[in-house]
Amino acid sequence: MTSPVYSVDAQCRDCYKCVRHCPVKAIRVENDHAAVTPQTCILCGRCVSVCGHSAKQVRDDLPRARALLRRCRTVHASLAPSFVSEFPGVRPAQLAAALHRLGFAGVHETAEGAERVSQEVAALLDRADAGLFLSTACPVAVELVTRYRPDFAAALTPVMPPMLAHAVQLKARFGADAHVIFIGPCIGKKRDADQSPALIHTALTFEELRRWLTVTGINPGDLPDAPGYARPGSGALYPLEGGMNQTLRAFLQRRDLDDALLTVSGLDHIAATLDTLDPRPATRPLFIELLACEGGCIAGPKITARNAIAAHLHVLDHARSAVARTPAPADIAQSWRPDPVDTPAFSAQQVAATLHLLGKYQKEDELNCGGCGYDSCRALAHAILQGVAEPQMCVSHMRQLAQKKTNALARALPYGLVIADAHLRIMECNERFAKLFGEALATAYEARPGLRDADLTRILPFPSLFKGVLDSGHEIIRKSVRLDGRIFSVTVFNVEPRAVVGALILDVTDTEERRQQLIEKSRTVIQNTTKTVQEIAYMLGKNSAQSELILNSVIDMFAAEDPDEPEDAR
Repeated sequence: MTSPVYSVDAQCRDCYKCVRHCPVKAIRVENDHAAVTPQTCILCGRCVSVCGHSAKQVRDDLPRARALLRRCRTVHASLAPSFVSEFPGVRPAQLAAALHRLGFAGVHETAEGAERVSQEVAALLDRADAGLFLSTACPVAVELVTRYRPDFAAALTPVMPPMLAHAVQLKARFGADAHVIFIGPCIGKKRDADQSPALIHTALTFEELRRWLTVTGINPGDLPDAPGYARPGSGALYPLEGGMNQTLRAFLQRRDLDDALLTVSGLDHIAATLDTLDPRPATRPLFIELLACEGGCIAGPKITARNAIAAHLHVLDHARSAVARTPAPADIAQSWRPDPVDTPAFSAQQVAATLHLLGKYQKEDELNCGGCGYDSCRALAHAILQGVAEPQMCVSHMRQLAQKKTNALARALPYGLVIADAHLRIMECNERFAKLFGEALATAYEARPGLRDADLTRILPFPSLFKGVLDSGHEIIRKSVRLDGRIFSVTVFNVEPRAVVGALILDVTDTEERRQQLIEKSRTVIQNTTKTVQEIAYMLGKNSAQSELILNSVIDMFAAEDPDEPEDAR
């Protein structure tokens, strides 16, 4: 089975936006294409959310779910409690009715499993004298801890996440042959489902459910309530930041632990929090609810509605109808082991050599601009050494390199080169251009190479050629221009239509004079030869007309190579 998040190379525009937003840099850039690396990805979905070209996509599990419903009648839906924020204006019993029409035998809120998790964690805290405890309800947060902060893996509470706990409960209630499909806002749940096929057949996102309802023509808001839909329990608060802790308080026996329950949401905040914590046991119990999405599951990557306040209120309204109940018994024990990402170490010499490839020889050269997607130039160097990044990702280096190549090319040109903006202000020129138009201009170039912002109309007496290209949008104009007894070949071209114009200028005075001399000498030789041929033809009694035509065509050929008469620039 493919990874829940994958890349489409053909749609990648090498903008490195996914690299910039990935909290763990689980992106490999190769041949200017950025691809997700499943081995290091924690499935937060940021790359999917920020990619404007759909180059990062989520695996479509809808065909798999529909195939199961076609062949099996005992399929139950585990509906994440954040559904009320995804379908505002739709009563829970109406959504249940829609799922029944899709073929589900039963529709149940995952909140039921969340309550069992809270019960188990509360019992764990009640027994604890000290120690740090981290929640395991969020699969992305768990991946972050086990893969990138393995020193805290022992602090993860030894219980299943609510989705799996709920599946255990449903199978206990409806039989081991019952199948469970989870529906929620999270991409990370897809990996949990892949790793626990005996419990969860498929994990769908709300986006997939919406698409399913659309293709089948089912509008939940038009349906009558499904009979017997169960009211939610306290687990309905789980989608909110701090919702798990509120549910925990209902199960805790020790009142002295009320202030020992903390919440941290957002991957960046989680990482910063772990940086300040000691993974060793604390002097008292401390429980931290970890949520990868800021604000909780109502801000999940596959939530369609993005009004956080409205989503929060929808969940609160739903939770107000909750009833107190004892969670169905279920064995939800699960151990968590560290699974650290392999991060090779590189010597200072290797890093320095890689930085040199990026044009960074001193500390001051390290701009740390973040254009490559990495936090620092050294982080990029490490990524290059690992083979997951390329030197051309350094925007500043590539810009400097391009400028150096441009300057070298401009210096090597046998022409005078000038680039000007729409106001005919010089943007760039080479030294040869400056030397073409007098000693004063050459001196000015020495003082200010490139003559940036100089007024081209005060330097050249033929600005109309430049204006003609700018105003008309013509790609190119070639002219011979006579100026002060000299002849210039001028080629004006567009750099950016109607915005930036360039010109190549060559002094062809000597060349044209030699050309004219050659043409005149050729005319004389051919004319003399014509007379001789005519005389021979006459003596032989032959018609000389054909010979004369041939020789005249040679003269015409030379004449055709004569360029247009140069225009006077004055």
